[in-house]
Amino acid sequence: MTRARNNASGYTANASVSSADVTVPANSSVVIAGAVTIPNLTVNGNLGVTTLLNVTTDLDIGASGILNIIG
Repeated sequence: MTRARNNASGYTANASVSSADVTVPANSSVVIAGAVTIPNLTVNGNLGVTTLLNVTTDLDIGASGILNIIG
């Protein structure tokens, strides 16, 4: 996922469409600001998504994975 950081204001932005697969490792927490499209998503830890998540190929949530979509 492409990220841009604005050091002056301290925010991080992600692209609305990603060509890279996303994996959330166990024992970690990740937040993705949507709307976002990802080809393959594997969640073994905690993933929070705001607004909209579109997974075009494969969504795998492991036994200890948590996916929370807000909004």
